[in-house]
Amino acid sequence: MDAVRGFISALMSAVSNCSLYSREHTAVTELAGKSLSILEELLEEKGTVEMMIVENDLIVNRSPLAEIGLQEWNLVKRLKRKGISRIDFLKGITLRDLMQFISDIASPDEKMAVVPNIRTGIIDVKIGGLKFDGYFDTESMSNFTLEQIERIKEIYHGISPFKRLNVAGLEEIVVNFIITFRKEVNILKLISPVQSYSEYTYTHATNVAVLSMFQAETLGMRDDLLRDIGMAALLHDVGKLFISKEILDKKGSLDEGEWEEIKLHPLYGARYLAKLENIPRLATIVAFEHHLRYDGRGYPRQHVAGKIQHICSQTVAISDFFDALRSKRPYRRELEIKEVLSIMKKETKGTFNPLLLDNFIKSIQMAMSE
Repeated sequence: MDAVRGFISALMSAVSNCSLYSREHTAVTELAGKSLSILEELLEEKGTVEMMIVENDLIVNRSPLAEIGLQEWNLVKRLKRKGISRIDFLKGITLRDLMQFISDIASPDEKMAVVPNIRTGIIDVKIGGLKFDGYFDTESMSNFTLEQIERIKEIYHGISPFKRLNVAGLEEIVVNFIITFRKEVNILKLISPVQSYSEYTYTHATNVAVLSMFQAETLGMRDDLLRDIGMAALLHDVGKLFISKEILDKKGSLDEGEWEEIKLHPLYGARYLAKLENIPRLATIVAFEHHLRYDGRGYPRQHVAGKIQHICSQTVAISDFFDALRSKRPYRRELEIKEVLSIMKKETKGTFNPLLLDNFIKSIQMAMSE
């Protein structure tokens, strides 16, 4: 694997220099040439060099790369942000091919160009198949979303102060949804109705993530920030896992003490997430702030007086409110989307950023008319 590591090291050094300077910079050309030279030797021996990302593992020609170093981890992160989990380098690759690939990976806003001797795509881990060039099956969005909800359920069941959070699993769910956005799938096909009260937590978390990333996309946010918003939204209510089930599952009205306990879940969630590694800082902020209001009111009471919500917390708060109203709960029926939008427009003065709310309402109305 030494040659593979040498190739990745030269390749990612070229990517870093391309990010700092430009594709035409001498250092980029030299490093690209070095990586191509190593790659050609590998191709002569293997015929094809295939790299796959499975969670946080890098698999090269069907063999896991042990002890991923800084450059290998950098490659994994950059590919994930592009929604790519597999690359095949083929014989006949040219310096021009590799330079284009380096340029695309280096630019967070650049879409991956079709390169003759480099194929990129995603892996369907469950069936062991591969869909090339960013293709993602959206034939049944309902089943797709339900699969993501099941994965969220598995991850949530593993949450405790004594266990590591499956960050890679969360990131993969977010990337899956980002890929569907890029295929211009109608947002309303990606949000799921609550099938049962016991499933509300997982369905709600998934829907809020989808709606928050959708808002971020309409506002022009991309790549790293889009990913971080998705992960933060998936975890916005994580503090409820530290509230007693008797209170959470109570079908009648909450008494004053129970309601005060519920209002502490943003604080519990923020405390939990703040102690974790590899979680975007934004997740802690959103968990703490998603029940604050645009006018400075809301809860928890421990927030700094006069503090303005982070714009991503404002975005998640809108998604949270919208999905909560459109979901059936033990104490009320679900509301139609038109009813929810009407309530949000007329009865929430001071609750939400009016510009973000207006953008959200218009975007949902456009989706309804498609």
